[in-house]
Amino acid sequence: MLPISVNLQHKKCIVIGGGKVATRRIKTLLAEGANVTVISPELLPELMILAENEHITWLERPFDDGDCLDAFLVIAATNRKAVNERVAVDCRPHQLVNIVDDPEKSNVYFPAVGRKGLLSIAVSTDGASPILAKNIRDRVMEQFDDEFEQYIIFVKETRALILSMKLEERKKRTLLHELIDHRLLSKAEQIQFLSRIHESQITY
Repeated sequence: MLPISVNLQHKKCIVIGGGKVATRRIKTLLAEGANVTVISPELLPELMILAENEHITWLERPFDDGDCLDAFLVIAATNRKAVNERVAVDCRPHQLVNIVDDPEKSNVYFPAVGRKGLLSIAVSTDGASPILAKNIRDRVMEQFDDEFEQYIIFVKETRALILSMKLEERKKRTLLHELIDHRLLSKAEQIQFLSRIHESQITY
């Protein structure tokens, strides 16, 4: 499996099922700005509130063939294997599909994601063990504190500055490599680094 990041903003995502697993998936999709439609005869109270507030579209009925036709991403999260298998058959080869109880019929797995500001770390075991993926994610995220969150903002802004400057490409590459030095977590080091950048442009 190829790990990639997908922009789900305003994309139509269909979730079949209204239980606990579906709820977790729906929360993830909403956090990424997806347009979520849920197909299920019943919903947990938490999902009912989302439907009443129009955060999700609820089709109050069982899954039917053809429901997946125009979806960007399809998630089958019912507790009935036969229904989940029908969903897998209904999907087209070009669609993103996650069958929660059958990794073999899925082409997308939901990784365990950790976020710290602009930093996103995703850990996947290709469906082998979501619990293990979460444990690894938690161990990795322990390394990053609020100071690192601010450092990434500094890196983003300074990288854009370096790329916009009139410098030799070799000099730009050198500065970009120096930019990821761990010492630049310090505000004082960041100020000194910015001063060196501006001096480089003057001498150029």
